[in-house]
Amino acid sequence: MKTLPEPSPAPRYLERLVIREVGRVTLLPVEDVDWISAEDNYVQVHVGGPGHLLRQPLRELEARLDPERFVRIHRSTLVNLQRVQELRPLLHGEYQVILRDRTTLKLSRGYRERLGPLLAQG
Repeated sequence: MKTLPEPSPAPRYLERLVIREVGRVTLLPVEDVDWISAEDNYVQVHVGGPGHLLRQPLRELEARLDPERFVRIHRSTLVNLQRVQELRPLLHGEYQVILRDRTTLKLSRGYRERLGPLLAQG
C-alpha cells in the first residue's frame, strides 16, 4: 500500500521584525508597519512616525512577508495593504497611493497589476 506524501505546511511569514539600535533591540509586529522603502542593502521600516533602519535587502524581506498583506508598488517600496486608503491616477498608468496617515507613495506601472486584484479581495 502506498502512502501519500504529507501536504507541505503553509508557508510561515514573519510576524515580527527585529530592529537593532544602539543600546536596545525592538521587536516590531509586522501588522504595525505602514510601508517599507529600500536604501541600498538596508530598508527603512515606516511605522507611524520616524522609520527604523534594518540591514536587509528589500527583495529578501519581501520574500519573508505575507504577500496578501504586503505588496511591492515600486522597485523600492513595499506597502501594507491594510494602510492603503485610496489610489489616485497619474499620467502614463502610474498612481499615487494614499495611506491612512496621508503619506503619499508612488505606484509604478510595472507593479500596478499586483495591487489591483489584492485590493479587490478585501
